[in-house]
Amino acid sequence: MNTKPDPQFADIIIDGASYPVPHGDISGQELRELPTPPVADLWLELPDAQDIPVPPHSTITISGDLRFFSNQPVTIFINAAPYRVPAGAITEQQLRELTSPAIPDDHRLYRDIFDDLDDPITEDEIVIITDGERFFTKNPLPTSFQIIVNGTKHTVTGSTVFFETVTAIAYPEPPAGAQLLFTVGYSRAVAPRPTGTLRAGESVTIKNGTIFNVTATDKS
Repeated sequence: MNTKPDPQFADIIIDGASYPVPHGDISGQELRELPTPPVADLWLELPDAQDIPVPPHSTITISGDLRFFSNQPVTIFINAAPYRVPAGAITEQQLRELTSPAIPDDHRLYRDIFDDLDDPITEDEIVIITDGERFFTKNPLPTSFQIIVNGTKHTVTGSTVFFETVTAIAYPEPPAGAQLLFTVGYSRAVAPRPTGTLRAGESVTIKNGTIFNVTATDKS
């Protein structure tokens, strides 16, 4: 049988753990003593604003759910390896420097979110961490790809290829003709359009091994 939350109590989150606290005034010291063992320093987490330190002698009025974090050491995981860090705020660069060697700048860093889309950590982002959180890295996407144009392998830069790029590769010196018409067909490209044709100005997302067939017809 489901029970409704007591409207006289609020859920106070400290370092990711929940503590039911009655509405009303509570001191910073009393908040510190909710976890076991008690925490030394405490901050009130504010969304989209600077977090507020909570001194022991301060008083906070509890009227709804609030989140706090401390500098109590917690364990987080980066690529499945554990690291002990103070709970609370850590910068994206500090996360990178926890590993040895440090995570290269060209590798993306993500927060692993269970049953949801993973959260990419942006450059210079300040991340609020709690015990047990998991992060992982991804290798940078390749910047060059090998494609096949009219049976010959070519290397191109970037994952997008335009009609004009392919025709220039196929015919570096266009055949003579007053009204040349190029026809470009491709296969083994990236879904959702792995196979198709290109017209002037159109492009396709490629991968290693994408095949192009280009023909030139004089319509004069």
